[in-house]
Amino acid sequence: MREGTYTAPLGIAIQDGNYIGGTGADAHFQDRNEGGLETQSQVPMLQAFAKDFLRVDYMFWVDQAPYFENQVLPCFAQN
Repeated sequence: MREGTYTAPLGIAIQDGNYIGGTGADAHFQDRNEGGLETQSQVPMLQAFAKDFLRVDYMFWVDQAPYFENQVLPCFAQN
């Protein structure tokens, strides 16, 4: 994406596990997802990477609770 030239707007999707730096394929994802482990928000890093490095036009966020309301919305309210 970064090195290409496109005529259509670019977008990426942020999946539920991306909020905590894991996916359903991770061995311990279920433990983290159920609050077994505290994790740091990846939202500011994901937003900066998509905007500054990939240069995408759109980001589609999965509205997984509680991450979406607690991490995504406040992050964008600051900008």
